[in-house]
Amino acid sequence: MKDLFTIQTESGQLWLDIKAQLDAKDAELVELTASHAEAIAAKDAQLAAQDAEAWDEIKAVATKHAAAVTELEAQHATDLAKAAADLAAAVDAEGRAVHNRLDALVQAGQEAHAKKDLKAIGKVLDAAFAYTSKARKAKLESELAAAQTAVTAAAAKLAALKP
Repeated sequence: MKDLFTIQTESGQLWLDIKAQLDAKDAELVELTASHAEAIAAKDAQLAAQDAEAWDEIKAVATKHAAAVTELEAQHATDLAKAAADLAAAVDAEGRAVHNRLDALVQAGQEAHAKKDLKAIGKVLDAAFAYTSKARKAKLESELAAAQTAVTAAAAKLAALKP
């Protein structure tokens, strides 16, 4: 069997042509590899820029979302405070009204008693019973249930806003 040197010697010019072709192919391959590496680097840079742009957009949206949530929570807190103040004012007004009605009933009862007017005393008792009847109690319980439902709904809205 012939060794490589013998083949090279016997081939003469043919070996040089083959070697030149192989060297040209190697150079072309090196050039293609460099071109491919440049294309990959350019694509990587493009993707990195797109990634950075997308990340900046995500951060901007997250910032807007956080600001909106903060604004909604502040508005909700304001609404709850106003509702609580309104409810407290309504309770206070109702308390004063009940107190005034009771004062009026006591005064009417005292006047009827002083006159020994049984009909007037009966009317005072009927009026007092109207304020303490089951119907009045049911109405107050209904109003309380409605207020509690409103508070529960507001709490649910607030809970839904929390991230």
